[in-house]
Amino acid sequence: MMRYVSFFIIILLVLTGCVSPQQTQKDQEIIRARARAHTDLGAAYYQQNKLDVALEEFSLAAEIDPTFGFAFNGLGLVNAALKQDEVASQNFKKAIALEPTNSEAHNNYGNFLCARGRYDESVKEYLMAVKNPLYSTPAAAYTNAGICSVRKKDARNAEVYFTKALEIEPLSNIAAFQLSTLQFQRKDAALAYKTLENVLISGASADVLLLAVKLAKTLNFKEAENKYRMQLQEQYPNSNQAKSLLTKE
Repeated sequence: MMRYVSFFIIILLVLTGCVSPQQTQKDQEIIRARARAHTDLGAAYYQQNKLDVALEEFSLAAEIDPTFGFAFNGLGLVNAALKQDEVASQNFKKAIALEPTNSEAHNNYGNFLCARGRYDESVKEYLMAVKNPLYSTPAAAYTNAGICSVRKKDARNAEVYFTKALEIEPLSNIAAFQLSTLQFQRKDAALAYKTLENVLISGASADVLLLAVKLAKTLNFKEAENKYRMQLQEQYPNSNQAKSLLTKE
């Protein structure tokens, strides 16, 4: 009888100790799904500027799955907003170390670095972001690289990055405005005016319309100047851009 009991216990231990690869993979998928759910919640709270709750959600996601780069990317964003720079930097580096092709983490880390005057490092991160062919918003990273290059007073490379952004997203008001401004500053008003063509047709921002007024005036395009002046005042009557026109009249 004792032999039978011992044999039964051994069999039971063997059975409970054997976990199939399929079961292990399923468990990992469940863990990842839980981490992603908390990360998504964290992102929602972050967008609402509820930083304390966002921090809790991202921290829980990282605790559930310490290999989930997006959770650490979220922690980086929140800690950056809370002025915890050293922690934020560690978070972004962790996100990138876990997922080197995570373009969102590269772009966000680039923004973090650029805001702190670390321009060369930031541009490298933006360019890492666009290396991933699956990145859904490469134009944004190129635009950010251009803006940071402007702050660095590197107009030549800034123009290259804004041009790349517009090649990908021709209706980007930000990239068009920034590129046109640089061209205007180097006394090429005709090219600057041409750069604004697409966004002027598709729905221009107040910044773009004000720049269009200045360019048309420089080029002596009276009809166009009046058109964009009126458009700015009608579409953005309370904007600083529209008010600036009134003060100069």
